[in-house]
Amino acid sequence: MSVSRLVHLPFLTLSTLALFVHQQAYAADTPDTSTQASVDDVIVVTGSRIEQQLKDVAGAVSVVERDTIERQVSTDIGDIFRYDPSITSTGASGSAQTLSVRGIGGNRVMYIKDGRRMNDAYEGGGGFLIGRGYLDVQQVQRVEVAKAAASPLYGSDGLGGIIVVTTPDPSDLLQQDDSYARVSAGYRSVNNEYFSALQTAWRHGDWQSMVALSYRNGDETQNYEETLPEYSFDAWSILAKTERAIAADQQLKFTVDHYQQDNQQILAAQTNETDVSDRQTALSVDYEAAISRAWADHISAQVYVSQYRQRSDQIVPGGSGAGAYTDFNDYRFDQDIWGARWQAVKSVNGTALSHQFVYGFDLDHLDTARPRFKTRVMADGTVSQDNQAQASFPGAETWLGGMFMQNNARLDATNTQFIAGLRADIYHMTPKDDDLYDQDQMSRIRETALSPKLGVMQAINDNTNVYLQYARGFRIPPHDQAYQSHGVEPFYVIQPNPDLNPETSDSFELGVKSFNGPLNYTVAAFYTDFTDFIDAQLIATEPTMIPGVNRSVFQFQNIESAYIYGAEMSAQYRFDSPWQLNAALTWTSGKDDSTDTYLTSISPWRGNLQLRYEALQWYAAAAVQAASSMRRVPDEDNATAAGWATFDLLAGYEWDNWQLNVSLQNLTDKRYVPYELVAGQSQTTSVEQYSQPGRHAALRLTYQF
Repeated sequence: MSVSRLVHLPFLTLSTLALFVHQQAYAADTPDTSTQASVDDVIVVTGSRIEQQLKDVAGAVSVVERDTIERQVSTDIGDIFRYDPSITSTGASGSAQTLSVRGIGGNRVMYIKDGRRMNDAYEGGGGFLIGRGYLDVQQVQRVEVAKAAASPLYGSDGLGGIIVVTTPDPSDLLQQDDSYARVSAGYRSVNNEYFSALQTAWRHGDWQSMVALSYRNGDETQNYEETLPEYSFDAWSILAKTERAIAADQQLKFTVDHYQQDNQQILAAQTNETDVSDRQTALSVDYEAAISRAWADHISAQVYVSQYRQRSDQIVPGGSGAGAYTDFNDYRFDQDIWGARWQAVKSVNGTALSHQFVYGFDLDHLDTARPRFKTRVMADGTVSQDNQAQASFPGAETWLGGMFMQNNARLDATNTQFIAGLRADIYHMTPKDDDLYDQDQMSRIRETALSPKLGVMQAINDNTNVYLQYARGFRIPPHDQAYQSHGVEPFYVIQPNPDLNPETSDSFELGVKSFNGPLNYTVAAFYTDFTDFIDAQLIATEPTMIPGVNRSVFQFQNIESAYIYGAEMSAQYRFDSPWQLNAALTWTSGKDDSTDTYLTSISPWRGNLQLRYEALQWYAAAAVQAASSMRRVPDEDNATAAGWATFDLLAGYEWDNWQLNVSLQNLTDKRYVPYELVAGQSQTTSVEQYSQPGRHAALRLTYQF
């Protein structure tokens, strides 16, 4: 990392801090701008893998609670972060979605749900990642996003951050009651989506149990011109949990979590159709104990199994020198995961320095397969291929094991907190033995990784903390890139590369958090240096039997190093009356070191402003979202984007046991194209398909028994 780049970090932070620190107001962090909760009430786990007040976390963490999800009438994971400009998404409700955090996304961001590692994704057409992010947000209690490298605590895939999804436990719903029931239903006009959900919990003897059911039915999310191909989808899920206190200080919890979604697209009946089904099922057992031992005050453990199945049945017309034909494709992606977690927490209080140690291990086994089959029927009815296996990548068995320890130490005399952590990982990936592939080009990948973390947080006064943090991240070589082995003869071929190194990142962050008053804010500047990025490269050009036609040979290689830096701010001001003003702003920049060109993953200035009114039984809010124009593109021939601004209204009313939430978006019917959707494409590419929907509305009605 050069000195000139590092200068950006303190300069951005100090200049931004100056805008706020001179205000002699009390302050607080504002992770969830739809509620009245103080930062002192917000507890997160992403900072240390244990419950911790958000204001004490050295690093930026976004938190979205269930109340916010319902007030926004969100039905997919991308829409949850509608008003967080540091997190962007591609895809739409009912389709594959990808989240990016500060310009890094896909498999470079780790997903955890209720302590379980969620399945990987693979790269599909147009660069979209497919197979990840399938969950029903109606069952979500909260989502936390740690925006810096998370590998020191969570291991591989925490290169650019971590997304932790938490669903409610029976005790969360019951509180002190013996039974609980809640039903809701709603509609979103943007994709003609109907949705409904039921949550129920009850106490029976020493047990507490719950069942949550949800269902969604809708169509594609159209662009502004409404010219995208149509499809329809159905999705339903069930979440069941039961927990029991087996002793005064010990508890067991059993979880069954199932989600499935079916998509159907018919462009031409019986000649151009696609049916895709996604199934994800997880079973887990959790154990917690509050103990008093020299080595631990609290321990927790989990074992789980998870199964993901995707089936894509396609009917596709085509033609060649042999004539017209119809292909019947059976494409699949399977991944089975089982894992085990164990961790302990120990507090040690000295006369001047107090410590909180968190340590433990993770073990995961991933069994991945990508079977693909094709049947080709010629126009005269002749079958030229009969369920013939197609190459892509052979799949792999992957072992991931890691041991970690972190110490959160506090010096009481100066109210200074020191954070030091280290994780050691070992991984072992073996390609599957498949006659479809040349096994001489495949080999095992065995590596180790060390991920340190250092941080310091200093209390400036009773209301303001300043922090500095460093963390290292890594991601093992993806199986679909290390063992990719297919092509379209005679035009191109992709060769496997089992010599890939893991991608790594060094992340620095400097920020301030103020809390406990009418003005609450967080400001952060960040810099991340990435090395050994994995990307497809042209390694050879070979002649073919066809005159004038050469075959291009590609291979995924570690060739890129890149850096991203930027700043973000969120603030909340509460007037003496029920009025409240919220603001958020994010800016990122970054380049590819090898070419000195801008990265396609960075975003223009993005921000939003919300004015809220909170009454006893109702609320209303007006929100403006905006982005600046984007001209920082890799090449002068790449697509740019114009700036845009949209206007939204949110409102809700509660009476008796009823609750109504309404969301009106893009009220001015603005046509706009987010840069993130066209980044890296040619200026000559039509961007019509990427334009965002015009004016639309959504509502949710809830009744609690």
